[in-house]
Amino acid sequence: MIGLNNKWAVVPGWHPVDKDGGGTSDIISLKDYHQAEIYIMTGAAVGQTAAVVLYEGVSVSDCDTALSFTLYYETGQMLKYDGASTTTAAAAGETATGAATGVMTVFEDRGNYIVGNKWDASQVFVDNEVLTFSGGKTAVVNGTLYNEDIMIPTVLAAGVDTFNIAATLDVNKLYCIPVNSSMLSEGMDCIAVHIGDPNTALMACWYVLSQPRYAGLPMPSAIYD
Repeated sequence: MIGLNNKWAVVPGWHPVDKDGGGTSDIISLKDYHQAEIYIMTGAAVGQTAAVVLYEGVSVSDCDTALSFTLYYETGQMLKYDGASTTTAAAAGETATGAATGVMTVFEDRGNYIVGNKWDASQVFVDNEVLTFSGGKTAVVNGTLYNEDIMIPTVLAAGVDTFNIAATLDVNKLYCIPVNSSMLSEGMDCIAVHIGDPNTALMACWYVLSQPRYAGLPMPSAIYD
């Protein structure tokens, strides 16, 4: 059975638009929901780095208090390799660089393939090229990137409460920030996402709300409080 209007509700944060100058999403209320996932999709051009920050508030017209968060997801990919110089796995956070200038950050090295993210889509990995890890390991690329739709988590240090959409790395990518109602301060039940100035970037933003507090079809609206 389809989950829309039954298990989850989808609410636009902003429709696809050039976000030159940055801006704020529409504010939504979590009064009737326990969980929200905020999605941001970037288009083919990001002119400069833009910070993403969350806010909480008391109503859909008053949402200007910074909201702490420590987890977000972003589009990642996988890359097979063989001929490794060592069986020791590369550490999370290392970079893997191909001879043809493709670079990604290692999320996990699984012995014959990398799960990674933060890859510049303008650069390519080439089959049979040398792959050099920043920790010193070398290998040979076996094929090309695949599973480019997977979502890779990033855990932020406490108190950071932001991440950057980078100018060169983050074209045609998807981000997700999970927000649980338990993250909100006492008396707050509304959230919004702010984005810095990406200069030139077509972007869309939407919320997926789940775990409703009350049953019924259609599910409760989140644009009123």
